[in-house]
Amino acid sequence: MRIIMNKHLFVVLVGFALLTSCTTPRDIAYFQDVEENQPIQTQNDGYIRFQKGDKLNIYVHSRDEQLKDLFNIVSRTSTGSNNNQQNAAYTVDDSGKIDFPVLGPIEIEGLTREEVAKFIKDQLVSKSLVKDPVVTVVFYNMHFSVLGNAGAGVKEITKDRITLMEALAMASDLQIDGLRKNVLVMRQEGDKQVPYRVDLTSAKSIYNSPAYYIRQHDVIYVEPNNKYKRNSTVMGSSAFQPAFWMSLISFITTMAFIFIKK
Repeated sequence: MRIIMNKHLFVVLVGFALLTSCTTPRDIAYFQDVEENQPIQTQNDGYIRFQKGDKLNIYVHSRDEQLKDLFNIVSRTSTGSNNNQQNAAYTVDDSGKIDFPVLGPIEIEGLTREEVAKFIKDQLVSKSLVKDPVVTVVFYNMHFSVLGNAGAGVKEITKDRITLMEALAMASDLQIDGLRKNVLVMRQEGDKQVPYRVDLTSAKSIYNSPAYYIRQHDVIYVEPNNKYKRNSTVMGSSAFQPAFWMSLISFITTMAFIFIKK
């Protein structure tokens, strides 16, 4: 009877060790609460809008080359024997304006790229400066940052709208040990840094968050999960290695045989 009980204890302990070492966490998959064919409303249109300190390039195209050149300020850079020319970048000043040739100060804070291009085009036409202008606005050195347990780095913004999921994809997604339930987005709003936390396993949390659309200069931080934190210590690192589990199973087996012989 005693031998049978010890055998049962041995089987339970070994099974528990194997199950514990092979359990798959339930907080890995994204959008776990999404419902099929049920649209989810997002917070806003998500377009990148210019802020104080932002830089942008503005290109004016026209059939009249001489008129076109009046509105395209060119900067020259030298690399060895080559001289490169490109349109100079405008900086949005503390009053939210840029100083555009001929037109003078233009307030662009809060406007999208398309709105800035349309405003300049309308001004050039209404003032009879250019008959057939095509105006293109390009972000210059605009970016967001990703830190922590993801493909960390500074990522350039080239699109008018970027979602949080796209931003993480641009950073090569979260690592397997990144905590998906508590992603932090730090955002500069006026003179304050505002934190937003998003649970990537919940579609409602993602789509209802003000951080669903990324803005320029956002910082996305992916916290490590508890297993990764434990692995950062000497004891924690050894506790979740295959060698540890093999040693534990060997120890349990030895102890079981000792009790059985008794």
